[in-house]
Amino acid sequence: MKIVRSNMVNLDTIGLGSVILDSAGKGVVEFELDAPMFASAMAGHLMSGFFISPGDELAIVSSEPGAKLPVSYEGDRAALNQVINESVQIWNGLGKWNGAYVFQLDKDEFLNAKDSLQRGYDQLLTKLKLEKEVSEEMIDLFARYSKMSVLFYQFNYANGKDSSEISASVRKVVETLPVDTIALKTGMADYSMIAAQFYQHRIHNAVYEENENMDADSLESIFPFLVEKKIKAAGYPKQVEDFMRAKSADIQIGMAGLSPGLTKLVSTLEKEIISEDLKNVIREDVARWEKIGPGKPAPDFTGVTPDGKKLSLSDLRGKIVYVDIWATWCGYCIDEFPDSKKMEAEFKGNDQVAFLYVSVDSDTLAWKKMVANGKVPNGLHMLNDADSPESIWNLYHVWGIPRYLLIDAQGRMVAAHAARPSSGDVQPELRKLLTTSRVSQR
Repeated sequence: MKIVRSNMVNLDTIGLGSVILDSAGKGVVEFELDAPMFASAMAGHLMSGFFISPGDELAIVSSEPGAKLPVSYEGDRAALNQVINESVQIWNGLGKWNGAYVFQLDKDEFLNAKDSLQRGYDQLLTKLKLEKEVSEEMIDLFARYSKMSVLFYQFNYANGKDSSEISASVRKVVETLPVDTIALKTGMADYSMIAAQFYQHRIHNAVYEENENMDADSLESIFPFLVEKKIKAAGYPKQVEDFMRAKSADIQIGMAGLSPGLTKLVSTLEKEIISEDLKNVIREDVARWEKIGPGKPAPDFTGVTPDGKKLSLSDLRGKIVYVDIWATWCGYCIDEFPDSKKMEAEFKGNDQVAFLYVSVDSDTLAWKKMVANGKVPNGLHMLNDADSPESIWNLYHVWGIPRYLLIDAQGRMVAAHAARPSSGDVQPELRKLLTTSRVSQR
């Protein structure tokens, strides 16, 4: 069994302790804790969330078969954790409302579902208040916890919907980031997910919309600083502001790698953010991307060709390789193919340049069919399992597709975010690399 907590910036799990359970399913985990926080116990298919403070002794007990709840709690803060446990069941029970998934509901049906969730939490709060040993602080904590859950329910519903598809009350909710330093300090995962959605729609996308008349390259160079300006203008408390700045940097680095603008921003954040935990997330992001920075060895990956043979990136050593990461369901990927075909034609007969198309499809038949019908460029094609730890998706930190890589003839990275075929910038870069390669061979 593992005890973990959530990294509030990127929601990665941070290990606190672990134990191998005995034949009776029992074990003791001891771990250091600097402050009260929400954590989770993970054992097989079981995952149970709880709140714990330094010095607490808390027992998680498996329920009997057929019980309503999978576990119960004994010891310190057992009453609080029991209502947290019950609140999760209420949330899970509202994955559907009257037989329909929440995202399928119209605005009025969703309000009924949201109100039902709120009533369930209110009943649990009343129940908690009747427990004599529960402090006002813990009652307040559960009130904040349930509030964040209801807010996230609304943010999640509104995600990707047009404003006309959601009610005025929900629209008002999702237009504002809730400011709750206790939710942040104690590690409420719902607060992190709310912040991520708020950032994406109300900050990241808003900056693009506000500067839609600016050309893409010019906007890219100043984008991190426009986002910074927007976050700072909101007037959040320092702790929340630093959290949003770190989350913003984490998301942007994940999407774009270490562009010059983001590299400069990282230097600024290192000086201005107070929390070492927040800065460590950004440092880890930077270290991850530096491993595939210009001049570094390109991580090898292997896939299966349409005729069932294995093909690895390393098989192409000695060639300059332009890698196109795509999928049959990705419209933006397919929109680039006409330009890819033109680009291939310019280098036809040049055996020192390889165009490698790596599909991350889970539908093998759909991929084979599209490759066979000639709708894709000629090049080299492979199917790569995106779920594998050694997949191109994981090795190159892919957040979305299409994504392009450029690798030189010595198998070294030129760009982890290479230009798109439609940009017109790829061909000059390939010719430059060809010239460099010829010179180095003399």
